[in-house]
Amino acid sequence: MSLRDQMAEDVCAILNTDELGERARWTNSAGATLDRTVRLIEQPDRQTIRRAHIWTPIATTSVATGNLFQVKRNNATTTWRVMYTDPAETALQRSYCHLQLDDMVRFSRRRWVVSKKGAGTAGPPEHTFNIRGKWFQSSAEIVVREDGKRRKMEGEFYLMLESVSDIGSADTVTNAAGESFYIDRLETSLNRVDLPYLILRRADV
Repeated sequence: MSLRDQMAEDVCAILNTDELGERARWTNSAGATLDRTVRLIEQPDRQTIRRAHIWTPIATTSVATGNLFQVKRNNATTTWRVMYTDPAETALQRSYCHLQLDDMVRFSRRRWVVSKKGAGTAGPPEHTFNIRGKWFQSSAEIVVREDGKRRKMEGEFYLMLESVSDIGSADTVTNAAGESFYIDRLETSLNRVDLPYLILRRADV
């Protein structure tokens, strides 16, 4: 065994004694909830969302994207969601996490219905599903009507998402207050660090 491997095993042993690490409730990919000792190091905020590195021993905790770590410090309990995990070269594994998003939003699956005149409208909802997100509102913009005379103020809304699976352009989004939104577009970054977000407009005004 090399010195590097021995040091990695020693660090894991120390981590598991709770002297260096702290207790966390780990939810793995199978949905099982297990108690683990981790080393949580908070990082600077990104996209106004708290980030952290979480170190775990590979032998006892096989971490994957989407896993959750719930950590209690004094009276505050935080839940961290794994964005990605770096390939491990030693007995320790580092995972990059963000603080779990606060809001539950409902997506209604719809299909585009094209009329005889060629105009497309969203059809009735076929099924609904929930995704965690975080809302932001931009400043209102002036919208000019086709006749060039009428104007109105229309705000843009941003919705940060934990995942973007099964989202279509005809879908509508409903927040906790029951307000509905149309999806204008989805913005995703090429890097692994930024969360995807939707740009929305109100559908019920």
